[in-house]
Amino acid sequence: MQAPHLGLGNEPRFARDLGEQAPDRVQARLVDPAGEHLPRPGHEVCNHAISLSRLIHGRNAVLEAARAGRVIKVYRATGLGHDPRLDEIAKLTRVEVVPPAKLDAMAPGVNQGIAAELEPRREWTLKQLLDTNPTLLVALDSVLDPQNLGAILRSAEVAGSEGAILPEHRSAPLSPAAVKASSGASELLPIAKVSGLPSAIADVKRAGIWCVALDPRGEIPAWDFDFTQRVCIVVGGEGTGIHRLVKERCDARVRLPVIGHVASFNASAAAAALLYEVMRQRAIPASPT
Repeated sequence: MQAPHLGLGNEPRFARDLGEQAPDRVQARLVDPAGEHLPRPGHEVCNHAISLSRLIHGRNAVLEAARAGRVIKVYRATGLGHDPRLDEIAKLTRVEVVPPAKLDAMAPGVNQGIAAELEPRREWTLKQLLDTNPTLLVALDSVLDPQNLGAILRSAEVAGSEGAILPEHRSAPLSPAAVKASSGASELLPIAKVSGLPSAIADVKRAGIWCVALDPRGEIPAWDFDFTQRVCIVVGGEGTGIHRLVKERCDARVRLPVIGHVASFNASAAAAALLYEVMRQRAIPASPT
């Protein structure tokens, strides 16, 4: 076989061999213009099918997933500068160095030069979550934007929440974008998916946990509610907010007072503000940096 000509217009290109695989799986490999496989010196070539539904990207997200022991393998682009996060990732799990074009095809978007394939996420039932005797939970109603979902999960984990409750049908998926927006918090936080949020709220209340709806029209200012007791904070999505039946099942509705002309904060900002109020009331000391 003749060596491939690498002149302008004939550079090795990155191809996705979809074949007859399921839509959420892709087999990635380097090929030259004649279709020949091109291994790169010093690099293992990835020929196994990668499940895109279990692929995340972003340095913080990958690091937290590695710390949680959920990473099968990390893919790191060549030419990255020094970063202590990359050093720690290399100590925690197996890393394959790949050309940037290959990584970009595996993880489109702003991937920060790194992606990871994860073990399947543990699926929690609501009963299992309640059996852990949590003192702080977050339930999300119709949060359909993955950036908001990830940001809320990040705030929940930072504030010490022991878990989150998501509806199966009215929620953004835990996609790579959501995981990246959570800065990896989604890989640390137990998450229970439920068929219906109203019935889940009833189960949470039966476990002795107060359910508090975050509502711009709530009767109680957030700082007047006692968050030192066991609580589940219910956050609604942009536009729709918390659905009527879910709101009616809650024990209380609290609001974040505003002084500007805009009626409310967006969902993730409001959740972060309320979760910080929970921390303030509980006087949880900040962890050392």
